[in-house]
Amino acid sequence: MDPKQAHEVRKLAKILAEEVDGWVGALDQNPTAPVDEYVDDVDAAFFRLKSGMGRSSDILLRRITVPASPRGSLLLASVDGLADTQMVDQDIIAPLLTTRVPASLWDQAALTPMHITRERSWPRLLQALAAGNTLLFAPDLPFVWVIDTVKYTQRSIERPQTELAVRGPEEAFNEILLTQKNQIRRRLLTPDLLFRDVTVGRLQHTTVAVAYLEQLTNPSLVQTVIERLESIAIDGIANATTIAGLIRDHPRSIFPTIRSTERVDVTIWRLLEGAVVVLTDGDPFVLIAPAPLIDFYRTGMDYSSSWSDSSFVRLIRLAGWSLGLYLPALYVAFSEVNPNVLPTSLFIVMQGSHAGLPFPPVVEIVVMILVIETLRESAIRLPKVLSTTLGTVGAIVVGTAVVKAGLVDAQIIVVMTMTALSIFSTPVYELTGTWRVVGFIFLMSAAIWGVFGIAVATIMVIAVLIDMQTFGTPYFAPWAPLRLGDWSTDALIRAPWTMFQTRWRGTRSQRPVWRTPAPGQRRPHLRRHQGNRNE
Repeated sequence: MDPKQAHEVRKLAKILAEEVDGWVGALDQNPTAPVDEYVDDVDAAFFRLKSGMGRSSDILLRRITVPASPRGSLLLASVDGLADTQMVDQDIIAPLLTTRVPASLWDQAALTPMHITRERSWPRLLQALAAGNTLLFAPDLPFVWVIDTVKYTQRSIERPQTELAVRGPEEAFNEILLTQKNQIRRRLLTPDLLFRDVTVGRLQHTTVAVAYLEQLTNPSLVQTVIERLESIAIDGIANATTIAGLIRDHPRSIFPTIRSTERVDVTIWRLLEGAVVVLTDGDPFVLIAPAPLIDFYRTGMDYSSSWSDSSFVRLIRLAGWSLGLYLPALYVAFSEVNPNVLPTSLFIVMQGSHAGLPFPPVVEIVVMILVIETLRESAIRLPKVLSTTLGTVGAIVVGTAVVKAGLVDAQIIVVMTMTALSIFSTPVYELTGTWRVVGFIFLMSAAIWGVFGIAVATIMVIAVLIDMQTFGTPYFAPWAPLRLGDWSTDALIRAPWTMFQTRWRGTRSQRPVWRTPAPGQRRPHLRRHQGNRNE
């Protein structure tokens, strides 16, 4: 061992020995104190931090002497970059250098930050330090002051990127949990709005907030969401999607049973319906529960446009869903398995276009599905300018090339183009992957059993949807069970606001009445000749 290494070893041994001596002396003074709690020894705390988190270069440890603590110096611990150093200097160190108030009253007279707590548990102290708080150790104090000096570095509030709208509010969440709470609070000016924080992750310690309206939301729903969050046993949470996969019903199903959104207006609307919203620190997407299938087809623009326009758009979405799901399967069924049900002229056109081609229609469709999915993935991965060019040019070049090469029929190009456009008419992106999988199942069923296979596959999918639930709510509501009130006002169509009398019953809210005054009361009308007249 060279002299330099020997010097480092002796230095480390000295630090460890001093730390052990400090803890032994502290235990001698208070033998009943648990080892995992802080005792009245600033020096021992310094050596514990120095030998633990203090080995990291971003941990700041500072000793200062103040008039109010003549028996010894104070210890300040913070994380460089996470803690606001200006706040530490101006609101903590500067007042302590002049005050003579006893240390036990510093939260009332000396320290100026708003949020100051007392803590003794070392695990919670280290967790608070890692979160950006400043720890203040003082002699003669059996506890530690935990001062909120977290510096919130965030991007500005922007427009939604995945849920675009032509009309209505254009505000999206960002990654800071406190900002997400403020965005909701500014639009729900009611004391009934509550947030319940839950810490998830053994290593990462991600803060998750549950938002709800106390006098409106079902207490059982709130308790269920909180219990599922508290039961998560995982080292760290990557994003809100991870939490959704751990707390949702039917986690192995391809159908999402909890909705995510980045729009503030959609979140407010669902809170007013009695739903629960889960906010995740570090992720701009919030989770909404319960989330039946129909909720994935309701957008924020539906409630910002006229009822006729919103209803028409919803019918267009239904038509797009039907085309995207059934068009390839029906084409294969009518061209290969059940050509006898087609009119003679249509049969001749379909069969004549495939004359001389080497592959059957089902193979051509599968090839085009692979081409479309490859183009879609490459467009996502490339920069925005290149992705737009690649998507447009790639589709034209590939489509023209495969037809001229005699590998795919021109009718297949038309069918797959309409399918790709229709399937992406789904408002929520996470549901498009589900329908692509279901459409492929329908395609294989049509290739084997024709129209009968499509009917059987449809019945099986409907049976699965009826059997599913989301936080106690039937997933296929309001069709199964049939709820005419929900179905006629906010399902296939969005009825005029005067027809909204009660809230959506899926959340089982405490106050089912939504609109007051109650329908039936006479509204005031201005008569034709009523008003001021010049006499």
